[in-house]
Amino acid sequence: MEIKTIETQCALSPTNITIADYVINPYRGCEFGCFYCYTQANKNIGNNKLAQALAVKTNIVDLLKKELTTKKIKRVLLGSTTECFQPCEKVFHLTEKIMHTLNEKNIPFTILTKSATIADYAKIIAANKNNKVFFTINFSDENTIKKIEPSSSALSERLSAINALIAHNVSIRIHIGPFIPFLSDLNALMRLIPDAISEVDVELYHHKLGNFEKIAAIEPRLKEIYRTKENYNAFCEQLKNDISAMAKKQKLRFFFIAPDFDEFYKNSINYETPLF
Repeated sequence: MEIKTIETQCALSPTNITIADYVINPYRGCEFGCFYCYTQANKNIGNNKLAQALAVKTNIVDLLKKELTTKKIKRVLLGSTTECFQPCEKVFHLTEKIMHTLNEKNIPFTILTKSATIADYAKIIAANKNNKVFFTINFSDENTIKKIEPSSSALSERLSAINALIAHNVSIRIHIGPFIPFLSDLNALMRLIPDAISEVDVELYHHKLGNFEKIAAIEPRLKEIYRTKENYNAFCEQLKNDISAMAKKQKLRFFFIAPDFDEFYKNSINYETPLF
């Protein structure tokens, strides 16, 4: 993958995502190449560009420090359209510097990641007890991960990273998302989750995410679920019922996110209201 450096116009972008009021993406694009990645529809990235180039926002830390002098920030989300802990982070250290800057200003942040590399930064994240990590585990076997997320961290590495964060008393929510029918196994995933975890969310895959045809080639039964709105809604309801039944048996707060069939993202999507 080609890696290029760019200068960005701003560090902090307002967001309607319910878990923060501003977002920072230190990179444009991602080295992991997950087939379902929704940023492939981003006008600044696109299918071809996503696969060919990664842009490093070299001036983002300096911009952040400047913007924090004028903006009032409640919480920052790190990594809404990129992976903050992809391999290039070890070279450019942008996420690390951003975390230090936010900690110094006592501004809590939430990280979205599926990268085991985050374990190396557990101490920095733990510096503010209000910092939080949403850690993605959406497949329960290594073979599926290799097929769908070809360059991402192995499942065993992710589980080790989660335990490292737990050891530093970092607040963690397990993010089972996207949950892809027939490829994601809810029961198997739940057996992997450490006892110290108290929150789990399940976000159903949407057919407008990434390369649906490529995923359906791996699991052809997907096409029937996403063939009609009725089929999709029926699966949503069944999955919600399965999660609800599981929630009643376990001491966990479950969150369920199911996009509308006709539109992947709406401002009404809420990541902060549990099922119970």
